[in-house]
Amino acid sequence: MIALTTTGARTGRKHRVPLGALDIGGRLVVVASAMGSPKHPAWYHNIRHDPLVTVETDTETFDALAALPPDRDALFAAVVEREPGFGDYQARTTRVLPVVELHRLDDGRRMGDWLAEVHDWLRAQLRELREGSPKQLSTRCPGFCAALIRHHTGESSALFPALAERFPALAPALTKLGEEHVVVARLQEEIQRLVDEESDPVRLAEELDRLASALDSHFAYEEKTIVTALNALYPAPG
Repeated sequence: MIALTTTGARTGRKHRVPLGALDIGGRLVVVASAMGSPKHPAWYHNIRHDPLVTVETDTETFDALAALPPDRDALFAAVVEREPGFGDYQARTTRVLPVVELHRLDDGRRMGDWLAEVHDWLRAQLRELREGSPKQLSTRCPGFCAALIRHHTGESSALFPALAERFPALAPALTKLGEEHVVVARLQEEIQRLVDEESDPVRLAEELDRLASALDSHFAYEEKTIVTALNALYPAPG
């Protein structure tokens, strides 16, 4: 048994509920069974709105993020194998019983921390571009743009879909971040065009300033909204 504390989706108040939890291959999971009730339990609605939770066991208390695992069916089969009663609960209702994985938050360096480090590196590269001469831009701009495109492509194609699947509450933020990727890409295209055409350096400086402003805002919002979720899911790259 554990005690799970969630934040009310409507009230914003803390709610503490006792739940049966299972360790499935080192993964701490709970099932939103409500003993086969036709409606999802309140705590499940809460974690879809705010996935940050507190977990209390007999021996410790820790913060965690509640995620919807992509392999729900396999996990539920493992749960039923261990505790057949959950199969009985599923048979009582037409709703699919959600399986929720609780990811412990710790202080070690994780994927979200690595993402912030990448942002700092990109900020530094752009700062050097803005401080350099027009001649340096023609040689360094393509490399910076390629690195930024690769970074945003990886986020849009892999990280954002993974987060959206596991954390429904992040959907609005992920949509906003994806839209900002499009804006940044257009700014990059315009800068590259100006560099290729050796256009007015004043105009080029203005576009670089616009890109720097857009990236500062984008990176800050991204770090505010998804770093914790990334830290919960993945270790930092090696």
